[in-house]
Amino acid sequence: MIRQAFVLLLFSIILGLVVNLFHPNKIPYIGEYRELSAGEGPIIPPSASEGDPPFIAVDVAQMEHQMGGTLFVDARDSMEFNCGTIPGSINLPFDYLPAENLAQHIDSSLGRVPKDKPMIVFCSGEECDLSLHLARNFKGFGYTHVSIFFGGAREWEKFGLEMERRAKCPE
Repeated sequence: MIRQAFVLLLFSIILGLVVNLFHPNKIPYIGEYRELSAGEGPIIPPSASEGDPPFIAVDVAQMEHQMGGTLFVDARDSMEFNCGTIPGSINLPFDYLPAENLAQHIDSSLGRVPKDKPMIVFCSGEECDLSLHLARNFKGFGYTHVSIFFGGAREWEKFGLEMERRAKCPE
């Protein structure tokens, strides 16, 4: 009985491998996984202060993006956002936030996400501190899992990661 089960199992495996070999939608035998990019660690701006949300490196941002469940928030203006952003990001342009009812505006712009939702805030790169200011506001309004990807869209693209482009823009 055990011998028959073993022969049946072996026959099934061989048949499955042969069928997969000739099937037009075959499954690769060895997975084709993208390796995490290896940055030099997080970029921390000179204007960072104690108590700021944590800064993360490109490899951590990429891992969080691949795992899903983290909200990516682009702090740049809508034109830059449309020219190229991290896929799935939402745009909350820091320079255009209203002075009045800021907490309500942020809450409604984020779609009323829970305050403990993991978020990664970014902008264009090292020359842009909008992500730092926006993340400080998030923290001040009670969002508890905010991180800053200070390398931003520029570092993301530099490491060959996919960009979402909603408009054709000059380079």
